[in-house]
Order: sequence, then C-alpha cells, then structure tokens
Amino acid sequence: MTPPTSLTKTLEELNALSRFFIDAEKQLKDGLSVDMSGMDERIGEICKIIQEAVPEQQEQYLPELNNLLNLLNSCESVLHSMPFDTDAE
Repeated sequence: MTPPTSLTKTLEELNALSRFFIDAEKQLKDGLSVDMSGMDERIGEICKIIQEAVPEQQEQYLPELNNLLNLLNSCESVLHSMPFDTDAE
C-alpha cells in the first residue's frame, strides 16, 4: 500500500510533469528546442508507484494520468508536424 504522503507527492509530481509538457508544447510551437532528458525516468517512477498502489489510490491518479497522456500525445503531434532539418549534424 502506498502511504498517503507518497500519494500526495506522486500527485504533485504528476502536476509538475503536466506543467512541464504544457510549457514544452508552447516552446516547440515557437520553434524552440526542449530538453526532455530524464522525463522517461520520472514518468517510469510515477508508473511504478501507481502500479504498487491499492486500487482506491490508483483511481485517484487516473484523471492526472489521463491528462499527462493527452499532453504527451499533443507534444508528439507538434514534433511530428515540425519540418525535418536534413542539414543538422
């Protein structure tokens, strides 16, 4: 069972990741590069915590997880719409 403080911290991390990807999408649309290093580890840790939580706690994470997934998909769409620079090294 995930302790309540862990639940709060995990929700805070989910919110922080959501804010990051909201800002990242804006930057990408402005043609800026975004450093996303470490995001896979942060998201992986969130998934691990949620997987180990009891079902009632998992339900509390669901809205934020869905929001994060939508933000990730949106950033992916922006990246796919960007022109590919064949001259880049």
